[in-house]
Amino acid sequence: MKKIILTSAICLLTTACATDGSISVMTKLKNCLTEKSWTAVADGTLYNNGINTTAKQISEICLNELSLQDMGIENQTAQTATTILNAMASAKQPEK
Repeated sequence: MKKIILTSAICLLTTACATDGSISVMTKLKNCLTEKSWTAVADGTLYNNGINTTAKQISEICLNELSLQDMGIENQTAQTATTILNAMASAKQPEK
């Protein structure tokens, strides 16, 4: 059930905002955040550094990769990365 919820959340987060079929800047950003978040979960970085620190690092990496610092979306990016990481961490935790 958690995988279905996580998959649905990621699909919603990465849906293209542009109506002309092109990939929007936010979609590229969300894709980068999702990719880096999966890497942080897989390599243990998330659990070593914590969600907030990892989210900040991931958001900075993606902003640098996509050259978006001048658009003033740093806070939104960190919040999106935090949301993605929380969803992944919840899905990865063993069920009781």
